[in-house]
Amino acid sequence: MQNELMQLIIIAVVIAPITTAVVQGIKQAAGISDKICILVAILVGIILAGLWALTFGHVDQIGPYLMAGLLSGLSASGLYDITKKGDAE
Repeated sequence: MQNELMQLIIIAVVIAPITTAVVQGIKQAAGISDKICILVAILVGIILAGLWALTFGHVDQIGPYLMAGLLSGLSASGLYDITKKGDAE
């Protein structure tokens, strides 16, 4: 159990910068707002994690992989930075 959890955390950490780069590309190409960027980051993170699971043959563990993608999308969107800025005001 602990090994699988550590593996999913590593996946989320690896996917987060890739998610950030993809979302920045989408943001510049499409000119979307910051509020929509959060949703795009979450979707991109989930898609990347799902592709990771399919690529490495972990289809039986697709649910936890998608959760790792959700976490990477949230971290890529800067959600934690937004909440810290809101508390400072």
